[in-house]
Amino acid sequence: MYFKLFIIFTVSAAPFLFSLHGDFVFDDSEAIVKNKDVTSKSWLDSFSNDFWGTNIKSNHSHKSYRPLTILTYRLNYIINNRQLSATQFKVINLICHIICCVLVWKTYSCIWARVKWKNEEKYAIDVPFLASLLFSVHPIHVEAISGIVGRADLLAAMTFLLSFLIYDVSMKKKSIFNIYLCISITLAGLSMLFKENGITVMGVCCLYDIILSIRIKALDKLKYKTTNLLKCIHIDVKCVYRTVILITFAILFLYARWIVMGTAKPEFKAIDNPAAFSNNLFTKTATYNYIYFLNIMLLIWPQWLCYDWSMGCVPLINNVLDFRILFISIMYLYLFLFIKAVCSRNYRKTSKRILFLATLFILIPFLPASNIIFPVGFVIAERILYIPSIGYCLFVVIGLRNILQNTRNNQKVFLGIFLGLILIYGMKSWQRAHDWQNEYKLFTNALSVCPLNAKVHYNIAKVADAKENSSWAIDEYTAAIRLYPEYYQAMNNLANLLKNKKEFSAAEAYLRKAINHKKDFPAAWMNLGIVLANTKRYIESQKAYKTALLYRKNYPDCFYNLGNLYLEMNKTDDAMESWYQAINLNPKHVSAWTNLLALLDNTRVLYHRWQKYDLAKRMYKKALTIDPNFPSANKNLYNLEKFKMKK
Repeated sequence: MYFKLFIIFTVSAAPFLFSLHGDFVFDDSEAIVKNKDVTSKSWLDSFSNDFWGTNIKSNHSHKSYRPLTILTYRLNYIINNRQLSATQFKVINLICHIICCVLVWKTYSCIWARVKWKNEEKYAIDVPFLASLLFSVHPIHVEAISGIVGRADLLAAMTFLLSFLIYDVSMKKKSIFNIYLCISITLAGLSMLFKENGITVMGVCCLYDIILSIRIKALDKLKYKTTNLLKCIHIDVKCVYRTVILITFAILFLYARWIVMGTAKPEFKAIDNPAAFSNNLFTKTATYNYIYFLNIMLLIWPQWLCYDWSMGCVPLINNVLDFRILFISIMYLYLFLFIKAVCSRNYRKTSKRILFLATLFILIPFLPASNIIFPVGFVIAERILYIPSIGYCLFVVIGLRNILQNTRNNQKVFLGIFLGLILIYGMKSWQRAHDWQNEYKLFTNALSVCPLNAKVHYNIAKVADAKENSSWAIDEYTAAIRLYPEYYQAMNNLANLLKNKKEFSAAEAYLRKAINHKKDFPAAWMNLGIVLANTKRYIESQKAYKTALLYRKNYPDCFYNLGNLYLEMNKTDDAMESWYQAINLNPKHVSAWTNLLALLDNTRVLYHRWQKYDLAKRMYKKALTIDPNFPSANKNLYNLEKFKMKK
């Protein structure tokens, strides 16, 4: 046992050990770096905000309520002396994955013990152990492990598995509502607070209980012909009570979740999940089914991995002649043949039970992401497949066992193929984990998978801009706009680059297009003000700045630029007031401090406006509290006092 535990520990850690040094990438920035709930003094903020730090009841919230995951980020932050270290976060994610792999092994062992084949010693293959090895290295898990926001999936999976294992113990107890059942239900609730799909463990437990109860009292009778099938099916009354208890608590948990959300569904954009916004029933249904096919393919052969599958990555299926209909047909043909084979009398009832249980772990946890219950805000999310892959890996090894059972002469060949699959998966995970080290690798790699994804081009442009490769950034922003003509964020960023190259007319054109697509876009209005100021259209520039502040009142950068405009217009009082507003909103706004103190240092200005003495004194003292070594602040404060005495 300890040797197997060591092997699982080693295999699950090996693909990721040399890629732990990296940056916060993609969603990590919004969920951790920019999320005030991670660094604030209050431990309770995460319970009133969503995963991204927005008030959960706000119309702008994605309604992703994962407060316990945010608390683990806070612990990371505090343990590391209140510093955000991507490496430390990644290490914790890897530890969570290793724990999950051990729990997966225990879960497989638990299921296998319940439905073990007779004469098992004839076929020397440890199904739970081999399936857990396959799970440990599956490349679909890389996003959940190397992407720090994937910790929500890891922790949800951990509590999901613990809840299942403890529920299995509760089934063996004489009393119905025992302490183990209470613990299992509690863990299911906690799993939902790590990530929403954790609640699906209650559905898995219900069906697991029913399948095993039918096995005990009914399946032995089903092999005989009967005129009344219902009379042959008997379920243990304890199973019925447990199922009712689980369903009741699941409804209560979901209702509480609905109340926390403010009784409002999240609002997504068409670019996030295009099929959900289609008015054509055929297009919606066909595209959803093709997405199911792609999810299955990612589990079977995870060669095409991408951090984002939205914005044209999976084009809509608009007619029956689309070649992708063939893949959907093949998927359902295989499903039909699979069900027919499993339901045949020649198929051993033990095999049926284990396959049904493996199916539970694939379908039930995937249900929230299927768009069947409600539309979701993504097309494909690889980390969503972390829990469903538990069932897939069990399916593969059960298939291997059946092959070995029916093929006595070439068993070593098939075992070698399986070990080769583990090796290939491990190497792919190693390579993919390195892609997740920084955004440059992650974004550029995505082009080969989703060249039609406008967001991929947009993110590559941001990386190129950060590397000061403006020509590359301009090309990528242009490509993003070509693929998605309403991409107002790309228009705004492209305009900034053109503005820096003094191409003001082109920059203005893109900014006005961006505003046309989204009128309440403060950044575009502010940038338009900067462009207009550079072309000496000061009145228009002032109106643009005022409009930006109308849509975002607490906008320090806009106040700073407005102050610069007033200085150009020789309105020094208004300039100082605007910079003062910028500093009030952001005390560390260096540019605003520099301009304000430079203006206050001008003794000629101060002579004519000596009534600003109190403001100047407050500003110098505030600058010194922020930075005692603030350039010339001490000297200027001394000169100010002398000037006042003379005055």
